[in-house]
Amino acid sequence: MRTYSHSVHRSPAMGTDTVHLPPELWDRIFDLLPFKHQLEKATVCHAWNNRVARWATLRLSCPTTRIEEHYSIVSKSLRNYRSFSAETIRTEEDYQCVQKVLQECQRKFCVQRFRFWYVTGAIFERFLREHFEWFRSARCLVVNLCEEEPFPVDVLRELTGLRELRLLNLSDVTVDWSAIAIRSEHITKLTIDAAWYFNDEALEQLVEAICRCRNLTELTLRSNDTTSLGMLAESLGRLEKLTLMGLHIRLVEDSLHFPSLIYFNFDIDWFVFEKPYLVIKSPRLQTLLICKRTIPFVKFPDSSQLSRLHLYGYSLSMAHPCFTTVKDLTLTTCEPANREAIMEEIQLFPSIEYLSVKLRCKSCTIVVPEAATFQHVVRLHLNNFVLSMEFFADIARMKLLEHLSVEECNFSLDPSDEVPLLLPHLSYFNVKRVSMPMTVDSFPIIGNEDQPPVVIVDKLRTHLWRSDNFNHVFSSRRD
Repeated sequence: MRTYSHSVHRSPAMGTDTVHLPPELWDRIFDLLPFKHQLEKATVCHAWNNRVARWATLRLSCPTTRIEEHYSIVSKSLRNYRSFSAETIRTEEDYQCVQKVLQECQRKFCVQRFRFWYVTGAIFERFLREHFEWFRSARCLVVNLCEEEPFPVDVLRELTGLRELRLLNLSDVTVDWSAIAIRSEHITKLTIDAAWYFNDEALEQLVEAICRCRNLTELTLRSNDTTSLGMLAESLGRLEKLTLMGLHIRLVEDSLHFPSLIYFNFDIDWFVFEKPYLVIKSPRLQTLLICKRTIPFVKFPDSSQLSRLHLYGYSLSMAHPCFTTVKDLTLTTCEPANREAIMEEIQLFPSIEYLSVKLRCKSCTIVVPEAATFQHVVRLHLNNFVLSMEFFADIARMKLLEHLSVEECNFSLDPSDEVPLLLPHLSYFNVKRVSMPMTVDSFPIIGNEDQPPVVIVDKLRTHLWRSDNFNHVFSSRRD
């Protein structure tokens, strides 16, 4: 167990004690506080206030009945907020009600991250135009519009300090992306969720604008239309993180070269490769997320050292050369699924140390594979399996395993089972949302005495989640 030392320093002038703790502990304490208490308690010590202010968010939302509460909290706050979020402000009445709070925020806080969540395009434009002196300091902007709202992209032209831009739920196919092109030399992180359908031309114009952002290091693009990746590979040589989701990909190239790419999420919906396979030339690539049906058509140079892999879909029928270097594996299997196929998939990876196996099934009926399947694993996560005391008894003999977590599982307990069962060799043991028989009062597995799992009986979730199969639900935390 990791221990922390701390010292207490008494200030002669103030007559108060200052407790010096590691920064991560201050962050953890702050996470556990409700929003109102975050504002009040963040002044516990100067160091905490300065550290947390870099990412703590001030949220302003409707209904309008909370505006006075918002104003009171903001006016009394001694925090130096750097992040601001406006949520569910959709009408003129909503906007007028928040003006008083906005003016107080503008007076007190030098915000660098702005988030507009479920607002109309007109409200977003008014925010920026009427409070431009405040918004011009923005380095990060997140906008999630209401459905089928026109997006006023031209208001982005004057945000010269913008480095990160996230535009979500965009349904406007008439957007002139020249504003993105103007900011192209500054933006390094870009996320665009194109929510329109059946408009390949609009997506092509968007991709052309993205290609002019040559300093991008992170790009996330979600769409349901068809495009090619050749232009992106030619233009974005500095990309380190690339996420493609839902796209229809048509490739005439037999290879794509991303020299700086470290993380690649290739979550495409449909593809046409005019070559037998696609070679991804990314010598620095470490993490890959890809569908099981897509990976047979993708190859990597022999020098690639892929260490983290997330495979999802229905089934994986054959090994891939990149599997030999994978240390951290996540397998997500959709229906129909069976125990034998899952075990065969795991055996395709000879070098894994960290393993997460998740089932996407409506019912939790598949028995967890034999513990021997995981004998070389150091860290194991299981989701949506049927567990038994026999399985945990085998786990108790696997001294190599250090980290075990189970989530959304069914636990079958036989009256003859000896309980409780100790797993003292585990350095981490977490139980979350596990169903138990009605007669069981406590979870029958105990981890390391220094780090026991916190198990809470959460009866409410019984009616909200899989009510047909679950009686009691045990949870390691309240969600």
